[in-house]
Amino acid sequence: MGTQVRSCPKCFQLMWLKEDHYDVLDEETVRAKCPHCGSTVRFQLVTAGANAAGPKMGH
Repeated sequence: MGTQVRSCPKCFQLMWLKEDHYDVLDEETVRAKCPHCGSTVRFQLVTAGANAAGPKMGH
């Protein structure tokens, strides 16, 4: 899946996570530990459209 970029919901800083820094829980959910505050966070992946397999940015 490559590098994932996501903002942490706890400290709001960007997390640049390489494949060995996150766990794929299922085909739509990824779990990672924020390198800034240490919180464990989950986020959903976009599964359809132009941004498929990328992080959902919460707009």
